[in-house]
Amino acid sequence: MKTVKLVIIATLVAFAMVTVASADGFKSKPKFTKMVNLTIDKAMQDQGLVAAMYAQLNEDDILHFALPPFIFEVNYNEAHYLISGTREQWIRFFRLLGGPPVNTNKGKHTN
Repeated sequence: MKTVKLVIIATLVAFAMVTVASADGFKSKPKFTKMVNLTIDKAMQDQGLVAAMYAQLNEDDILHFALPPFIFEVNYNEAHYLISGTREQWIRFFRLLGGPPVNTNKGKHTN
């Protein structure tokens, strides 16, 4: 009977440790399948990547970099993109386009 109690306690302790180890705070970083180097001009040709750039990059951080290289990281479609461009290209990307060229009114009907 003592052995059965010890086995049950050990099982409960093991179960508790497995539950804690799989909690959200202990998840590892997502692994990306590939790394892609692009210029900003090439990146602008993919609408989905452009939307990801607008979502993940902060205009203020980009515009306050004083010296090159102007390379920024974007995660899109399970790939890690390193996008490079001149300061002027990044300014044009945020200022002249005026926002992501993606329909943000999906599902909304306007009259």
